[in-house]
Amino acid sequence: MQMSISKAVASNFLGKAPNWYKQAIVAFLVLNPILFIINPYVAGWALVLEFIFTLAMALKCYPLQPGGLLLIEALFIGMTTPEHMKHEIVVNIEVVLLLVFMVAGIYFMKGLLLLLFTKLLLKLENKIALSIAFAASSALLSAFLDALTVVAVIITVGLGFYSIYHKVASGKDFHSDHDHSHDDGVPHPNRQDLEDFRAFLRNLMMHAGIGTALGGVMTMVGEPQNLIIAEKAGWDFVEFFIRMSPITIPVFFAGLATTFVVEKFKLFTYGAQLPPVVRTILTDYDRHTQENLTTQDKARLAVQGLIIVW
Repeated sequence: MQMSISKAVASNFLGKAPNWYKQAIVAFLVLNPILFIINPYVAGWALVLEFIFTLAMALKCYPLQPGGLLLIEALFIGMTTPEHMKHEIVVNIEVVLLLVFMVAGIYFMKGLLLLLFTKLLLKLENKIALSIAFAASSALLSAFLDALTVVAVIITVGLGFYSIYHKVASGKDFHSDHDHSHDDGVPHPNRQDLEDFRAFLRNLMMHAGIGTALGGVMTMVGEPQNLIIAEKAGWDFVEFFIRMSPITIPVFFAGLATTFVVEKFKLFTYGAQLPPVVRTILTDYDRHTQENLTTQDKARLAVQGLIIVW
């Protein structure tokens, strides 16, 4: 049965983003003109927060698309003018290009990054070493790539792990369709392992998030605002790193030390361990994935590796 035109348009709107995300963007578009009439100052800050929100689905729906809708609406309701928009683009063209190419680049290299973080999780059985490795790897990546999109990749890794175990714990195989947002299909004997796995993933996501912050401040391309600082100060890539290093390098090691302390002494809900049954399932899935890699898949990963090195 063919879907109606209205349903087809709704399905195509914002690509493969989930429905709640699409509905949120539509709500923003309806709310902004009302806020602007009531209080333009509040409407301006709301627009900034909404654009940050669009990064939530950076790997499934580029932030440029919903962000562009918000910007077009801002022009129509008089929040800004085309002339002012052109001026801002000219002044900040380096930042604009950085965001465009970083998000596109991280999407292109997503497959290899997913593979690397998967190997990292499965090879390091010591939770403290794994946590430090996640923080350090995230810092290294975010020093040369946009930090927010690195976080998006790591969240995708964690969500992938979670959905795999949730699917198997619900009695399904790796390739079955499954809704991992509900636990109704998970038998009660598996519920504790599921909760422990959630706690474990929350720990890793926080360590990775902190790592991106530590690495993002080190270089002029780690964060968009760093480009502006480097331009105004007249620094190149190396000079930015050297001048910032008296602060950024000690802070980096302090961040790794903090990661060690909270994991070692299990502070603030850190220290959760990966249940053995979950590790077994994830290892089986990784082995299954590697055995089914095609020549095309291997070539794609090789090209992504060359791009990262370049």
